Amino acid sequence: MHKPITPPGQGQEQRVQGDPAFSSETLRHLRDIAGVSVWRWQPADNQVFHTGSGSSIGQGVPIQQALKQIHPEDRSRVKRKLVAAARTGGSGRFEFRSNPTGGSVHTLSATFFPGEGEGEDKPIQIIVHDITVARRAELALRESEEHYRNAVALNPEIPWLANAEGKLIEVGPRWNQIAGPAEGREYGQHWRERLHPEDAPYVHAQWAHSIATGEPLDVEYRLLTIKNEYIWMRARAAPGRDDTGRIVRWYGTLADINTHRQALAALRDSEEFARSILESSTTAIEVLDAEGRLIFINGPGKALMEIDDFARIAHRPFDSFWPQQVQPAIRNAIASAQQGHTVRQTLFGPTAKGSPRWWDISISPIRSADGRIERLLALSSDVSDAKRIELEIIHLARHDALTGLANRMHFYEQIDAALARLKPLQSMAVFSIDLDDFKLVNDTMGHPAGDQLLRDVATRLAVCAGGTGFVGRLGGDEFALLFEVYKPEDSVLVAQAILATLARPFIIEGETVNIGASVGIAIAPRNGTNPEILMQSADVALYRVKAEHGRGFRFFEPAMDLALKGRREMKRDLSRALERKELFVVYQPQIDIASNRLNGFEALLRWQHPARGAVSPADFIPLAEESGLIDEIGAFVLQEACAEAMHWPDAIRLAVNLSPAQFRSRAVNRTVAEALNKTGMPATRLELEITESVLLDESTEAIAALKALHASGIRVALDDFGTGYSSLSYLRRFPFDKIKIDRSFVSDLPGSEESAAIVRSIIGLGRSLKTRVTAEGVETWDQLLMLSAEGCDEAQGYLFSQPLPAAQARALAATRSLSARPAEPQEIAAAKRSGTDS
Repeated sequence: MHKPITPPGQGQEQRVQGDPAFSSETLRHLRDIAGVSVWRWQPADNQVFHTGSGSSIGQGVPIQQALKQIHPEDRSRVKRKLVAAARTGGSGRFEFRSNPTGGSVHTLSATFFPGEGEGEDKPIQIIVHDITVARRAELALRESEEHYRNAVALNPEIPWLANAEGKLIEVGPRWNQIAGPAEGREYGQHWRERLHPEDAPYVHAQWAHSIATGEPLDVEYRLLTIKNEYIWMRARAAPGRDDTGRIVRWYGTLADINTHRQALAALRDSEEFARSILESSTTAIEVLDAEGRLIFINGPGKALMEIDDFARIAHRPFDSFWPQQVQPAIRNAIASAQQGHTVRQTLFGPTAKGSPRWWDISISPIRSADGRIERLLALSSDVSDAKRIELEIIHLARHDALTGLANRMHFYEQIDAALARLKPLQSMAVFSIDLDDFKLVNDTMGHPAGDQLLRDVATRLAVCAGGTGFVGRLGGDEFALLFEVYKPEDSVLVAQAILATLARPFIIEGETVNIGASVGIAIAPRNGTNPEILMQSADVALYRVKAEHGRGFRFFEPAMDLALKGRREMKRDLSRALERKELFVVYQPQIDIASNRLNGFEALLRWQHPARGAVSPADFIPLAEESGLIDEIGAFVLQEACAEAMHWPDAIRLAVNLSPAQFRSRAVNRTVAEALNKTGMPATRLELEITESVLLDESTEAIAALKALHASGIRVALDDFGTGYSSLSYLRRFPFDKIKIDRSFVSDLPGSEESAAIVRSIIGLGRSLKTRVTAEGVETWDQLLMLSAEGCDEAQGYLFSQPLPAAQARALAATRSLSARPAEPQEIAAAKRSGTDS
């Protein structure tokens, strides 16, 4: 039997079995500083041991209990990999997510390998590293990838990237133009092959020194080009470090300095010959005397620096041409050159005519034949474009390209900084902001209009933030605002200002656009003391506002998190409801008003939860749409209802509701066809009910799908007519067989003049279009009498019957030749107590 990993606290000097290099103390430091923990699974006795990774599980527990630390969606995959490793003795690496604790999910990387032992008794060693922060940074960088590629393409220098050990990972595209393609070789090998043999030892030594010490690299060497000639290049690199100061990358550039080196050589050979070379150069070349006074500048230099009369500035100290804040750096460079050193740096300085420029400037000594330093050579290249690109790359890595606001990574950094500044008894508010009706603008006016709207929203939020707040765009139409407040109640004024400014009309492409916003608020420190928890709390509060139809604000409350947890649990239970046979269909009669006879049934879905009891469709249908379960559940309802309808007389129709989410998945036509084929039900007996949101979400494709269904003989009804944005426009675009008056209008009859006028208009519209009209939610004789007087075709509601189980609906269908008797008042009350009409 293998020995377990020694649990922490049982001897500081004990070491992990099979790896004498690491003590428990060392492993604890790895966990605390680098987020690293070590695990061992012994398949022979199914025991798991660990190095005190902060987990609540004990030592020697079964693998099934240990896996509870892992996100439910990742558990089976992780277990398969470990079981395969135990069976084959293999090793490898995988990533997984932690089980949410406190609402926070971490991304982790695991490396596994077999320990000591024989056959399938070998334990599996697993080293786990928390890579959440790295993944967040990678996401931010990916958002700026396109801008970065464009910036690299415009850069006159060749950027390159190496890992911490100095191995080249990436080189800019201009490398291939100069040195030729690597043709399958590593960039490091290709670069070494192109070095001049005389320069290679020195270059390798300098690179090794930088890697060992972390000092920046600045080295010049000759490189063999694709034209089979050597040119002088200058390589510079600086280390990139993580939060602990450890070098993780080397960022470098490669510049063509052949002209520079030719100038130096020319000056040594002959000043007269040098002048001809200098004047033909594209680089600004200046010569100073030994004291640092300007005595010569070539023609290109005069042009770059916008100098019209060199005689007026000759023999002036070189540092006098630079801004006051830059002059100390120039004087230090001259002093170093006078001591025999070359100094190179990038500095800002305007031209003689005041044009702003960034210069790459180097100052080198020029020696006489006897070795004395008699002059200095200054080379002031215009790198303004490269500097601008560099600054833009830095900006894009932390800002949203569309609005210019901080992106998610930069916004989280600002939360961190604000938390560090927070004094006792002070508070900080984080606002999570989501635009209402933004998708409507995108769908009706196009994405360019949507982009303009986002920019205008960013401008208004920046005004709300003023000089003390901080605004970010986290993605899509999600914004966030950070404000330091003296007490939590002060954030109410900020939230009201946000809602007010976003409620004002926007002018987009000459049209007036009205949107609103929903705002969730989290307060630090009471709701959290790190960016992730604070933003999550604000998002939970935002979710509550959205659930209450938006256009308001709410503070985070712990009960909201519990409600969200309950929602997640209900979503999980819903995913199992079909296989557990907890979902079933009931049928509500639809009655012809003129003849008082049964025309058909509307199929309605119900969920009987084993613990919660009857769950309202208003609660679980949105969950099914969010989770993607609606396709499977919708297919179940269609097949179940069509199969049941085959037991009714042929003249009785079946009406089934379709969700907008079913059209988004583009599987509606196939689902309907499969239900009809499997049950043998004629298409002419099926009626599909949709709301106008189906057409709003996917207008072109949805109408095409509906037309194909209609062509097969299926009837299509427009449900909840009059409650949406533009019902009349959709009646022109599609020949609906029926329009259904929403129950909100019927319930106010006959007392409400406004509702009566709407109902009268809808019935008249149906008559004009030769389209049948059905009234929903009919519960009183007075409502039925008014609908009949106005010429409404059909009615359904508790006045006739509550939704019936399949057996009762089948019995009613069998007696359809008899009149459908409206229910008595006491029957209506009993029906309302037993369930709702949905």
